Amino acid sequence: MHFSIACLYVDGECDTHLRKNVEPGYYFFNEWCELKDGKVSLSEIRRPEENFFVSNISIQAIVGKNGSGKSSILELMYRIINNLTFHLVKKQKRRAAEVLYHIEGLNADLYFVKGNTLGSIICKGDFIGFCFGDYKISFGSKRSDFSDFTFHENIKNEELIEIGKMFFYSIVTNYSLQSFIDFDYKTERSTRFQSNEKSGIDSSAIWINSLFHKNDGYLTPIVLNPYRHNGTIDLRKEYQLTNSRLSSILIESKRNKREFIEGYQLNSIEYKYEPLIILSKFNYEKNKNINLEDLILKFLNLDKRSFTSIILREYGLKSNPSEVEPHIVSKIYLVYKTLSIASKYPSFSSFNRFDNISKFEDIADDNDERDLIALVKEIKKYKSHITLKIRQTLKYLDWSHQNLSTPLQPDFDFTYNEYVERLVLNKPLKGLDEITEHLPPPFFSFNIKLEKTNLEDGKPNVPILFQRMSSGERQFIYTMSTFVYHIKNILSIQQSNRVRYRSINLILDEVELCFHPEYQRLFVDNLIRTIQRLKLNTHCSFNIIIATHSPFVLSDIPMCNILHLKNGIVQSKEQFKNPFGANINDILYQSFFLENGFIGEYARKKILKVIEQLNKPLQSIINEKENIKETISFVGEPLIQKQLQSLYNEKFNEQDEKDIVIEKLRKEIEQLQKR
Repeated sequence: MHFSIACLYVDGECDTHLRKNVEPGYYFFNEWCELKDGKVSLSEIRRPEENFFVSNISIQAIVGKNGSGKSSILELMYRIINNLTFHLVKKQKRRAAEVLYHIEGLNADLYFVKGNTLGSIICKGDFIGFCFGDYKISFGSKRSDFSDFTFHENIKNEELIEIGKMFFYSIVTNYSLQSFIDFDYKTERSTRFQSNEKSGIDSSAIWINSLFHKNDGYLTPIVLNPYRHNGTIDLRKEYQLTNSRLSSILIESKRNKREFIEGYQLNSIEYKYEPLIILSKFNYEKNKNINLEDLILKFLNLDKRSFTSIILREYGLKSNPSEVEPHIVSKIYLVYKTLSIASKYPSFSSFNRFDNISKFEDIADDNDERDLIALVKEIKKYKSHITLKIRQTLKYLDWSHQNLSTPLQPDFDFTYNEYVERLVLNKPLKGLDEITEHLPPPFFSFNIKLEKTNLEDGKPNVPILFQRMSSGERQFIYTMSTFVYHIKNILSIQQSNRVRYRSINLILDEVELCFHPEYQRLFVDNLIRTIQRLKLNTHCSFNIIIATHSPFVLSDIPMCNILHLKNGIVQSKEQFKNPFGANINDILYQSFFLENGFIGEYARKKILKVIEQLNKPLQSIINEKENIKETISFVGEPLIQKQLQSLYNEKFNEQDEKDIVIEKLRKEIEQLQKR
C-alpha cells in the first residue's frame, strides 16, 4: 500500500516560538492532495504516479536558502506526532522510556495518504484529533466543531494496535551539530502526566529529549538520530553502534555479490574478547568499583536458590568454575540482560518487579522462582530485537563449548569467518535476520576491514579499516545503516498484542553534510537500491522527505514533489523549471534562489570592483593597473575573463597577448606569401 506525507497546515494561532519564520498556511509536499472548499482532499490524479520511483516508495524534497524554514517545517511535523503520541501511550507501561510531554500552543495539522485513504493529525492547543477515513478519535479537550470525533480519556492497547495499522513510524536523521540542541527548545512550554494527575508546567521538560532512543519497543512512532544527550552527540558510541549495524549488512551484501558501499566490499571482521564491556553494567551501589575477577568469583559462589542460578538453569546452563573465562562471562551477561529486559520493555511489564540488576545475588522465594522461570520462557519464545543479544549469547555458548576448550587464539580472539564456519548450521545463513542472529555477543569488540572492488591493474588490494575511510564515506554509511537498523527492528515485531507499524516515514535533514558532489549525485539512487536490495519495500511502504541544499539530490526529484520555501513562505511552482534531470546550474539558480549567480561572494565582489575601476578615468586608476591585471588573470571562467581582458585592453590601450601573437603570425604569413 503506497504511503505519503501529503501536507502540513500551520494555523495563524500557532505559537510563534513553535513556527518561527514559517507563515500560516498550507504546505503541500506533493500533488497527492489538494485544497477544495477550504479542506484538504485527495487529488483525482496523483503526480507522479505511485510507482514512479519504485513500488512502495515516495520521495519528496524541501528546498530553500538557510533560514527559509526547511527545518522549522520538519520540526512542526515532529511536534504534531509528539502531541498525538503523548495521548496514545501515556497509560502504557514504558518503565525504561523517556517521559513524553505535551507541547503547548501548537496549532497545526499533518495530512498523510495510505492507499486511497486520507489521514490527519489535528492539533489545536489542548485538543488532539486523529482521523483516518471514517475513523475519528480525539484527546485532551472537547470541541463542538469536532463533535463527530469519539473522545477518549485514555486509549486501550487493542485500539492502539489498530491505530498503529493506520499510522506510520518516523525515522529522522540530522547530523548537523547545530540541530536538536535542547537549550534551543527551553522556551517552549510543555506539560506531562504522572499517573492520573496533571503535573503542570515542568521547567526541566524539554520535549525533544524524549524523542531519541526510548527503550519502549518501538511503541512511540518517532525516533531522532543520532542520539543526543543534552544536545551532545557521543561520537564514540555512534561509531560503535554503526559498526554493529554495519557488520550484518556488509556480510549479507558480500554473500549476494552486491555492494552496500559504492566501490567497497567486506574483507573481514576481527573480534576481540573484551569482558570489561559488561563490567560497567554491575557498577551499582553495592558493587561500586568491583573488578572482573571479583565479579566472576561472586557469580561462581552464589546460592542454588539465587536469581542467577534459577535463570541459568532455565536456559539449560549452570555455573562451572573449571570453564574458560568467556563461558562464565557469557552466563553473567545472560543474567544481566534477562533482568534488564524485565525492567525496561512494556512487553515484559508483568515481570517488572525484577527491576534491578543487583537482584542477581538475591535468594528467590517460591513466587520469585516461578516468575523467573516464566520470564526466561517468555524471552526464549520472543523473537525480536529486544531479545536478540540473548539469542546471540546462547549461540556463542554452543559454539564456544565446542571450540574454546582449546581456543583458536590464546586471548580468545577470532574472525567472523572462523566463528561462523564452526557453528553447527543446517544451512547457509540468508538475509540480514539470520546473519544478525549468528553474530558474536556484545562483550566482543570488533574491527571491520573493507576492500576495494575496482582496482587499477597491478595494485594490491590492501584491506582498509572502516574507521580509516573518509568522513563523507562514513557519513553515507551512518545514514544508511541507521535506517536499515530501525526498519529491521520495526519489522521484527510480529506479535498480535503489540503495535506493528508497516508505513515508514524517513526524514533526512541536511543529508548532504560531508558528501562529495559525486556522493550527492548517487544518494537518491543508492537509497532506493538499498531499500530494494534488502526487500524492505516488500514488507512496508516508505515516504522519504529530504531537506537539501544539493542540486544533485534535487535533480532526481520531479517538480510536483518539491516544496520550495523562501522566508517561510511557499513559492509558486509556476516560476520554476522542472529540476528532474535538469542542468545543475539552472537548478542552483532557481531552486536555491541564487539571484547573485554561481560564484563565491568574495570573487563576485572582486570582479565587480575591477569592472567599476575600469569604468573610471584612466589617470585615477593608473597606479592600480598591475593589481587589476593580476585579478583578471585569476578568473577561471573563460567568458568572464575574456570580457574583463577586453575592457582592460581598451582602457589601457593594450593588446591581448593572444592578439599580439596572432598579429605576429599574420605578418609572417604575409611575408611568406610575398616570397
